[in-house]
Amino acid sequence: MKLDALVEDLGAFLVAQNNQKPFVFGISGGQGVGKSTLCKALGEKLAVQGKVALTLSLDDFYLSKAKRQKLADEIHPLCATRGVPGTHDVARLADILAKLDSISMATPLAVPRFSKSHDDRLDDVMVSARPDFVLLEGWCVGGHADCIGAVPENDWEAAHDGDAIWKAWSREAARAYQPLWDKCDALMLLRQEDFEAVIDSRWRQEQDNAAASGVWQFADRAAVAAFCAHYQSWTLGIWEYLTPRADFVIGRTSSYDYYPLGDESNE
Repeated sequence: MKLDALVEDLGAFLVAQNNQKPFVFGISGGQGVGKSTLCKALGEKLAVQGKVALTLSLDDFYLSKAKRQKLADEIHPLCATRGVPGTHDVARLADILAKLDSISMATPLAVPRFSKSHDDRLDDVMVSARPDFVLLEGWCVGGHADCIGAVPENDWEAAHDGDAIWKAWSREAARAYQPLWDKCDALMLLRQEDFEAVIDSRWRQEQDNAAASGVWQFADRAAVAAFCAHYQSWTLGIWEYLTPRADFVIGRTSSYDYYPLGDESNE
């Protein structure tokens, strides 16, 4: 199915909910899989039906470049690279979700933003709070410590983190994320066909980001592949963990067709 059909199904599911508080819909998926595009389309669909959706992207909660460099100096050089659990401002996200639970009317709320092209925080933006739905999207939404091993799991990790210091730090940091995932009233996993497809998707995303900002973070696909290597164990581990557990598990092909995972009709 195409994106509009997926949005139709998800929109019907969300509108059928009857929550007194904003319904939190977690959307997990590898880099470049289309989470932001899905959230935008889903928000527009819900608006037509008189509902308000607020998208919170985990990417916007990355720590600043300076704070990640401090982690790199104190723990391991790989901590300077954004992405894995431990490189997000978990407390800030928890605070925003708590405020959305407690307020009873539309109230201005400061939400952080992050520029991938500049690899750093931007100024906060003010949004109207008290939505009907919160779309919490991010590549590691739903991930927890047991999704990855405590030892290097591929050649890249063996070369860059042979003693698994960085992995152990990230696994421990992931425990602080669990209360955030527990706030999700429903969870969706959107995934590519394999990790090579993640790299391809992230490279396309980089080209789009550069076209919009005029800034290239990565010169070519090889540089993107080196960046994505930081995420490989987590991505594959989250796929394995969430596939039998998420409320919705949707595969996405390279031509942007969507299908329920396990449905062979896409082949």
